[in-house]
Amino acid sequence: MNIQHPQEKILETYDYNGVTVDLAEWSGTVWCGKIGYAENHTDEPDVEKIMKDFMAVSAIPNGREDNWDICMSINYLSGERASGVLFGFLVDEELQPDAYDIYKVPAAKFLRIRICGETARALGHDPWMGGIPPYQWIGEQIAPELGYTYGSDTLPIIEYYGFFKPEEGRHTYCYLYVPVKEKSAMTR
Repeated sequence: MNIQHPQEKILETYDYNGVTVDLAEWSGTVWCGKIGYAENHTDEPDVEKIMKDFMAVSAIPNGREDNWDICMSINYLSGERASGVLFGFLVDEELQPDAYDIYKVPAAKFLRIRICGETARALGHDPWMGGIPPYQWIGEQIAPELGYTYGSDTLPIIEYYGFFKPEEGRHTYCYLYVPVKEKSAMTR
């Protein structure tokens, strides 16, 4: 099953070694949650602290998308800015309770794949078990074959989780979005 989100338009769907890869165009989006950055340009942010801070917020976000949440990796495509992580939700307005941080993403194109054991095997990798998302699967393996390269390093890498099942302690889906742009004709 392929889930399309309200903020995106699927422009093209590819089959890459049996893996469904979508080229998704997003309109500008607003996210609310908790964000934290590394102390320098080489280390990771304190992800456990950011998650703890996120889980501690009891305020209800205004206009939150139902049944989905995200982990957004910010500045991971840049060595010039500290890496950040945002745990949060897609919302339809910037006005949110003070306990939340707001992050806006401009319109952009992303390649997306579903993160699961089948995808990892089809791409020749071990299953992803958490941590830094395997964005190289898209940016360095899939994208070049489809005529794309990484997009702007100001755009985030997004893990989009859907439909949490508390009895199993897991989400039903996880999609990985990596910003891309078409390779110029000269670099193909």
